[in-house]
Amino acid sequence: MLPVITDSPPAGARQRYRWLPETVASLVVVLAVLGPVLRRGFVLRYDLVFVPDPPLNEFTIGADGGLPRAVPSEMVAVALGNLLPADIAEKLLLAGILMLGCVGAARLAPVRHPAARVAAGVLYVWNPWVYGRLHLGQWAILAAYAALPWVFALVVHVVGRRDRSPLPAVLGAVPLAFGGPALALVGALLVGAPLALARRWWMLLTGGLVLAGLSAPWLIPVFTSGGELRADPDGLPAFAARADTPLGVLGSVLTLGGVWSSNAAPPGRESWWVAVPALLLTAAALYGYVLLRHRWPAPVWGGLAVAAGVGLVLALLTSVPVVADWLVDAAEPVPALTALRDGTRLLAPLALVQAVGLAGAVEALARRRDRLPLAALAVLAPVALLPSLAWGLGGTLRLTDYPAEWATVRHAVDADPAPGAVLVLPWSTFRGYPWNDRTPLLDPAPRMFDRLVITADDVRVGPVTIGGENPRNRRIAALLAGPGPLDPAALRAAGVRYVLVERDQPGAEAFSRVHGAVEVHRGESLVLMRLPGPTESTPNSRVCKACWLGYGVAMSTLLTLVVIALTRSRARMLLSGNPSWED
Repeated sequence: MLPVITDSPPAGARQRYRWLPETVASLVVVLAVLGPVLRRGFVLRYDLVFVPDPPLNEFTIGADGGLPRAVPSEMVAVALGNLLPADIAEKLLLAGILMLGCVGAARLAPVRHPAARVAAGVLYVWNPWVYGRLHLGQWAILAAYAALPWVFALVVHVVGRRDRSPLPAVLGAVPLAFGGPALALVGALLVGAPLALARRWWMLLTGGLVLAGLSAPWLIPVFTSGGELRADPDGLPAFAARADTPLGVLGSVLTLGGVWSSNAAPPGRESWWVAVPALLLTAAALYGYVLLRHRWPAPVWGGLAVAAGVGLVLALLTSVPVVADWLVDAAEPVPALTALRDGTRLLAPLALVQAVGLAGAVEALARRRDRLPLAALAVLAPVALLPSLAWGLGGTLRLTDYPAEWATVRHAVDADPAPGAVLVLPWSTFRGYPWNDRTPLLDPAPRMFDRLVITADDVRVGPVTIGGENPRNRRIAALLAGPGPLDPAALRAAGVRYVLVERDQPGAEAFSRVHGAVEVHRGESLVLMRLPGPTESTPNSRVCKACWLGYGVAMSTLLTLVVIALTRSRARMLLSGNPSWED
């Protein structure tokens, strides 16, 4: 058992350069992972969709009628994309995520040896979980993941110092809502378990209320849809964890893999030569976490372990056939259960446990000179077991630019003062453009135009099609499925003024000409048509507008209070001070 460290932090030059090793390590990680794409141009794949000069439209604020999956992260992307060139903003976000995650995990680990801190930071950002999310372009989830060590550092501080102020709970709740309901649940587990064990009920209540308020974008559509908004429960088994190693689903998930998409699984994990060492590394990290049990107050150490255990169980639920069937049946009357879709997102606390635990194991090895080679091997093990994360996911991340005609079509639509939405065809959620190497990505049109854009929101996972939530989309899909040419009157009644056909997509030839429409643009890959006659305004209830106005005022007020708090020495100490075990 490692002894409890009670002496004061190092002083002078040692204190000044204390975080230099992990800072340098984070820069190396950024260059190693993003090196090929740190130039001008866009990285477009799956959910990672940035557009030039993004507008603030219904999609951005989550008022397009469906579940606002891109809120509030899309607001941040729009703000940065208007302050900086959007492709540069995209790279800054990706690089910042890797750096914050690496330094945050190293800062959190209750160890002093530089190699041990570097080990924590490297494992936290260099693992199959991060590979899968980066492959799927889920940058908002990764951003919330990178914030978790910093949030938990606040918990370590306030529990260790017996602090009663609600300020840390408020500060910690802000980044937890960034990654959607799944990462908000992760944050609630990560912060709630230690505070509950420490009986900090006031802080727990305050943080919970703030987190619920920040999650309002997910609640507003539920109360303004008139009961038409629904989630497809079939998404639960379709996005269940799967075995990407010979160790089965449990072994794959324990080693931070098991992502639902076989394409997002790191190459090589199907080999025993990789799977067994990965499991040994996990065992060493968990043992190291046990060694550190006296470095933190018991509620903190136990709370993180509880959060990791609960997240592991929830991630595995939909992989058990009997439980999955029960969840599908229960999700019909209780749609909130669909938040368990893609349950491997809930492994974030387990990744934090393993990162901190590996730091403890490396420090224990580094105490003896004859075991220094083993310590060095443990630091490099995450990289050695996952070389495909390097150099842009093994060359998978590529740069591209939008064809010029996208800007031409955008200008034509935005210059029209008449109301009405843009209907994008063919009717499918993901695209594979020839100018982007046919890499799957969400249709960029909803982020491109300064008006409502109607696109499909159903997702196909293998042979299963997961229905979308937007009731308007279901009505449009019924119109498209009908026989004969599209009826302009029916489209206008649905609020459509323009029809944009992406000619370079499968099935586009069926919509190359809409009956009675005026052709505005015809290019190599895009055809824009305007429907004749007046168009009914797209529905957007006063209740929805009032809710969004209230949410905007509340968010602005909260962010103002956070900025004021950060100017105070107490808050600066909370964010940059050392964990309580070494105060």
